[in-house]
Amino acid sequence: MAKPVSDRADLLPLLAECFARTATKGATLALISEATGLGKGSLYHFFPDGKAQMAAEVVADIDSWFEVNIFAPLREADDPARPSPP
Repeated sequence: MAKPVSDRADLLPLLAECFARTATKGATLALISEATGLGKGSLYHFFPDGKAQMAAEVVADIDSWFEVNIFAPLREADDPARPSPP
């Protein structure tokens, strides 16, 4: 059973894992419900536009992670081959 979720940010990693296992088109609402521990009504509460919105937000979350953790530090480093100090 999935851990309880309290907000949309908690759902994105669970959705990403579900989409990675089944591909977005193969991820039925039943599979998504099982992966998140939420019923269909709760899923639509968080994502009124359904699976397309879920997929778009997962991609945006992954894009944001790359921007913060990879691209921005590379742009800000004097020498991209040498990591910036913490």
